[in-house]
Amino acid sequence: MTDKFNDIDPEQLKKEVKEELIKREILMGLEEDEIDLFELFRVLVKHWKLVVVMPFVVAIVVAIYSLTLPNHFKASSTIFVHSNSKLSALSSLPFAGMIPGLGGGGGGAEYLMVYLKSRTMSDRIIKRFGIATHPAIVGDNPKDDIKYDEILKIVNNIVSVDKDKDGLITISAETLVPEVSAEIAMAYVDYLSAFARGPQKEKRVFIEQQLEKVSKELEQSEEIFKAFQDQHKMFALEKQAATVIEKLARLEAEKIGAGVSLQMQESLLKSSGNVPELVKIEGQKVSEEAKIAALEKEIGLTEKEIATLPQLALEFARLQRNLKVKEKVFGVLTEQHEMAKIAEAEEGSQFEVIDVARAPELKSKPRRSIMVILAGLSAGVLGVFAAFLIEFIRRRKAQDAKQASQAAA
Repeated sequence: MTDKFNDIDPEQLKKEVKEELIKREILMGLEEDEIDLFELFRVLVKHWKLVVVMPFVVAIVVAIYSLTLPNHFKASSTIFVHSNSKLSALSSLPFAGMIPGLGGGGGGAEYLMVYLKSRTMSDRIIKRFGIATHPAIVGDNPKDDIKYDEILKIVNNIVSVDKDKDGLITISAETLVPEVSAEIAMAYVDYLSAFARGPQKEKRVFIEQQLEKVSKELEQSEEIFKAFQDQHKMFALEKQAATVIEKLARLEAEKIGAGVSLQMQESLLKSSGNVPELVKIEGQKVSEEAKIAALEKEIGLTEKEIATLPQLALEFARLQRNLKVKEKVFGVLTEQHEMAKIAEAEEGSQFEVIDVARAPELKSKPRRSIMVILAGLSAGVLGVFAAFLIEFIRRRKAQDAKQASQAAA
């Protein structure tokens, strides 16, 4: 028995007992920290300056700062984009293929959105309102050496264009002056209206010019033909010759109509900025060129048949052919002109202005109350976290010091 007690190392036993006591004390301390709500409250009270004073001071500072910020005012215009069903219906009419773009391709809300957000539109707004130096946009002290890319960025910051699932497009402008915000928002609508009417208006004007020219030529042909009839007392050709003349007149009319369409497409290629429309027009141009070449070949064969007529009959046939050609071309252009006017009217109604921008009475920003509340809450959360962090560090140092003293004993 005495030998067993002699085998026990008193120092080792003492060390093990101390370690066990330290472990129990730490566990007890952790349990007390988890369940002692009063201790948590005591920590908050102890560091009340961080929890109460700091958020209050931060809120006051943010409130003062918010008062130095200028008021901004937002004005908005809303448009509704119509479908292209009406223009698509027009494309089924006779000769509709001779008016490029009548089917309504390349339109819709997405296309208008692209134009509204384009640099072309931004350039117009920059020039119209003098964005780089306008006090309602850049303040009273504009930069002297501002770069163009910076001006574009300013436009993108003050203007927003959004589209919802129902086809409504909202154009908003936000500046320091309510009236300027409304003017910018409406300027977008005005430019969009002009852009929507542009292509079809050009087509209608071109056809009007051609129609006026053909109308004068038709009058001249009628007078010349009548004078020939009065002079030679010749009023008709034999049936076979009349059939050849009718065929030749039809071919000549088709050729002239194709030529008019080709000229119109070449004009549109120079002025149109719509990439899908350019591709479509280029394809129609190639088609019309091939059609003209085929018609010229057939006209040449028909003219050989007419050349076999007697001299007087040949002259009569030539004058009658010219008259019939002018009549057919005049009829085709008249129909094209009516369709072009309808297409222009439909194009102008691609969208409808739902809400006109007006000068707002209430500011859109800064939202001072929200700024102060968020700043105070954020500072409060940070203060509570800082209080517990400080208390944790303090207790850890005290605990380490206690453990060190116990180990030294």
